[in-house]
Formats: sequence, structure tokens, C-alpha cells
Amino acid sequence: MKTDNTDYEYNEDAQGKQIAALLDEKAQRLSLRVLKQLEDGRNQAVNRHQKQQGSTVNADGTLSHWVSWADHHRVAMAGLALAVLVSAFLIMQSMSANETSDAFLLGADLPPEAFVDKGFEPALNQSASL
Repeated sequence: MKTDNTDYEYNEDAQGKQIAALLDEKAQRLSLRVLKQLEDGRNQAVNRHQKQQGSTVNADGTLSHWVSWADHHRVAMAGLALAVLVSAFLIMQSMSANETSDAFLLGADLPPEAFVDKGFEPALNQSASL
């Protein structure tokens, strides 16, 4: 025998709608004093929640704790991965610059000693200007 849950779901939905209508009706009859107490309670709950999260929002919308992003591991790991990627790129650039200068010295027509000799460069510049 197969049981059908549609009756149960229908009863549950109808009961939820009845409760919501009852709450809406009762909310319309609340006094200003009770509404003020509810608003104060909500504000206290929001403030406690923000303090537990480690960040509070100022009146201008800025966060008071600038390092609160470190509490979120996904952002911290993305930042770490980006830092590793940038540093690897910079290291590779500096290594390739050294390789290019070595290749230049080895591929030049002049002997490597000529580049070390301090008197060679002025003599080379004088002969080029004549």
C-alpha cells in the first residue's frame, strides 16, 4: 500500500498560512511601547551578532576592523595564492634578466675582459664619435 504525502503537505501549508495570518493580525494590534521594545531587542541582537563576527559597520558604511577579511579563509587563501603567483613572476623576471646579460656577454664580438676594463668604454666612445 502506497501512502501519499500530498494531504500531509497540504495540511502543513494550510496550517502555516493560518499561523502567518494570525501573527499578522496580532501584529497590527501591538502598542507603540511593545513595538519600541521589539525594535530595541532587534538592534541589540544585530550589535551582538556583529561583535561576534569581529567587524562592526560605522555610520558611513565603512568597516571598523580593516583586517576582518583575514577571518574568512577563502579570501585569505586567495590572497596568499595571488602573492605567491606575483612573487614567482617577479623571481622569474629577475632570473631571465640575468640570463639575457650572460647571453649578451657570451655572444658579443668582444672578449668578456673588455666589458670589465674601465678604460675600454671611454676609448670605444671616442672612436665611435670620430
